[in-house]
Amino acid sequence: RDDEVPDHHPLALYIRDLEQTMNVSITEVTTGNLDVDNVIPLVAEALRMDDDDNEVKSLAKTIHKKTEGNPFFVLIFLRSLYDEKLLQYNFGAFKWTWDEEAVNSKIVTENVASVLVNKMNRLQGETQRMLMVASCLGATFRLSAALEAMKNISQAEMRLSMRESISSVSGSPLPLDISVNSTNQDSSDCSYASSIEELKEEGLCEVDNEACHFVHDQIQSTAFELICPNQRDSFRGRIGSILLHNLSPEELEANLFEVVALLNCAVSTITDKDRDELAKLNLKAGIKAAENAAFDSAKDYFEAGREALGSRGWEGDYCTMLDLCSHGASACYILGDSDSMNMLIAEVLSKDISMREKFRVSDIKIRSFVSAEKWDDAIDTALNFIRQLGLPTLKKKQPSKFTIIREYIRVKRLLKNKTAEDIANLPRLDDERYEMGQRMNEHLATSVYLVEPTMLPLVIFQSVTTSLKHGLSPTSSPAFARLGLLLCGPFGKPHEGREMAKAAELILEKPGMRSRAVYTVFVTQSFCYHWTS
Repeated sequence: RDDEVPDHHPLALYIRDLEQTMNVSITEVTTGNLDVDNVIPLVAEALRMDDDDNEVKSLAKTIHKKTEGNPFFVLIFLRSLYDEKLLQYNFGAFKWTWDEEAVNSKIVTENVASVLVNKMNRLQGETQRMLMVASCLGATFRLSAALEAMKNISQAEMRLSMRESISSVSGSPLPLDISVNSTNQDSSDCSYASSIEELKEEGLCEVDNEACHFVHDQIQSTAFELICPNQRDSFRGRIGSILLHNLSPEELEANLFEVVALLNCAVSTITDKDRDELAKLNLKAGIKAAENAAFDSAKDYFEAGREALGSRGWEGDYCTMLDLCSHGASACYILGDSDSMNMLIAEVLSKDISMREKFRVSDIKIRSFVSAEKWDDAIDTALNFIRQLGLPTLKKKQPSKFTIIREYIRVKRLLKNKTAEDIANLPRLDDERYEMGQRMNEHLATSVYLVEPTMLPLVIFQSVTTSLKHGLSPTSSPAFARLGLLLCGPFGKPHEGREMAKAAELILEKPGMRSRAVYTVFVTQSFCYHWTS
């Protein structure tokens, strides 16, 4: 459906990319509601009658007026006519028959919501409870989660949460067929299995082993509307609390998003201790969502976590608040929400925190500048951070030829007669300051090439020098690849450049060094080896 795939959804972005960059012609086929000529054969087939039968045509036209041709609503109305015995099979005439006047009266007075309410009210009490609990879990839910909630929430609590809204949805009082007991200890797995089967038979839910989903979102929304408006948040929070404390670690991980969403509904009613726990759960859910590229959801979870901590966040649970802000800024960056990203980054940087913690958001900030082609801002931010680290910092200006040659000679001395294998066997960098500085130099290499290309050799020399003096990091492979490019091209030393390119690729073979593999191989294969082939 259109409302299920927003403009920033990966599918929408991919389709747009196909059209704009690959010149692929995309034809959209919009399927709307059925017209009356299509409803007639649908009704005729359901009743096993001829579509040219005048009675069938009359019934189909009447149903079409009420449903506007929505196929789901058409079938719901037909089923409701049968359930209320307005549509019956005549074994004498061997066909379906109905009272035209009674049908017209029903269709005029009832809407889809009231039809569904009536249908739900005819279910067994246990089935009604399962349906209502499931409506809080979402359009798609896990059977284990629904069953666990039902085992731990009393029928009396269920009744208090729902009975008042039955009349408000349907227009007339509809008593629930639920007995009032204080606990659910007598409920058996057999009764739950019977309820699941009834939901399937009534066409309300589809069940595939553990995975369940409502046949139509109207069913879920109608079931949810049966809960009293002033009790919905507390009721969902109650279900979330039950699941949190009763599901096994494996089941909780599988239902993490549903549980956290339910707990977030009742955030205003919980204690500070519970708020701290809820913030951590939101952080966990946000990270999991981001790992699955659901950055919209991730952003919402990180925001909910910050709201759970509230104004006491930085004083109450400093580490969690920092993680929520940092991960939230990353999600906002990916989504292109620069205002929210900048707000979160500014909040983190305003705190008295370590350089390592500042690095996380500074890295995001620089990447956002690069994405927006704000090269000068990216350079300034990277240089400023390197300066704060207390490391040698380049000046943002065109260097003289003498300076470039001087720094090259220094690198040459450090290399001495080292082979590619010698370089690749250097120890691992274990100084956090230099590791962050290397990452900033990597950002600089990207930006200075476009703003002040003459600075690029100095950036490369600085990265290579750090690797030779203090050890290798994942940024070392692109640094040596760039040095190879520099030697093969402007410096006119292709054999030396080839050796540096070989060193870059050998570094990639070391454990934990492959994060820059694509860029490194691109540079070595495109700009280094062909000079001496």
